[in-house]
Amino acid sequence: MKVRIVTPYRIAEFSDAKLVVFRTVEGEMGVLDKRAPIIAKLAITDVRIEFENSREVYRVVDGFIHCDGNSNVVVLTEEMGRPEEFDPHKYLGNGVESQQLSETGSGTVTK
Repeated sequence: MKVRIVTPYRIAEFSDAKLVVFRTVEGEMGVLDKRAPIIAKLAITDVRIEFENSREVYRVVDGFIHCDGNSNVVVLTEEMGRPEEFDPHKYLGNGVESQQLSETGSGTVTK
């Protein structure tokens, strides 16, 4: 199947993928060739693209995935890259929420 990861800045294309694994806001799932059509909202997730003898992994920041049922998968996202290129603190907030939690002892965080 053909997989495309599209951002405002670049497009990455992969041919002959056997399996694509990702996490949606509902949970993790995988897509095989000729899967029934689907559109799903992605969480911040690693998209794993499996080939016959290799694997590619890219991290995406939110977005959507579309599988058309005809061997095409498109990931539309704001940002993508190798997992090691991402700063985890960028997507976990500025630490204020966790500091407030420890100081107040409250389990509720308000913004």
